[in-house]
Amino acid sequence: MPTFIANDYLVKDGKVVSPGHEIEITEEQATKLEDKVKDASHSFYTTKEEDGSQPSK
Repeated sequence: MPTFIANDYLVKDGKVVSPGHEIEITEEQATKLEDKVKDASHSFYTTKEEDGSQPSK
């Protein structure tokens, strides 16, 4: 399933996904969410640190 970055607070599987964090959703879901998500492949946050945290800017 494709990975996207949340641009807004979202809920997936009963859990809140904060802006800037990765979320796995279908292309169809991303299209419906419009600007609330962006493609992770075009983002700075495409990798995680060894401990699973997001890299610092």
